[in-house]
Amino acid sequence: MSGDQRERGGVGRKSSPLDDIRPQRWTAAFTNELLDLLWVLEATVALQPEQARLLDAAAAGDCLTADDLPPVPEELRHPPKPEAGKVALL
Repeated sequence: MSGDQRERGGVGRKSSPLDDIRPQRWTAAFTNELLDLLWVLEATVALQPEQARLLDAAAAGDCLTADDLPPVPEELRHPPKPEAGKVALL
C-alpha cells in the first residue's frame, strides 16, 4: 500500500464500524505499547528451547485414560441452570 493510499483513508473494503476509528497521530503511549509487545515476543522466543524440552517431556510421559479419572456425578452431567435475575451471556 502506498503512502497516498494510507493518507486518503477509506481505501479498501470496510469490515466493521471499527474501521472508522483511526488515530490522528502516533503517540508515546503507542510506542510504549509496541515496545511492551516486542519485549513479550522476544522473551517468548527466548524461552522456546525450554518450552520444547518441556513439551518433549510431557509427550514422553504416561498418558491418562478415561478409566484413570473419577466418575462424574449425575448432577454434574447437565449444564447449570441460569440463576434468577442473571442474564445469560450466550
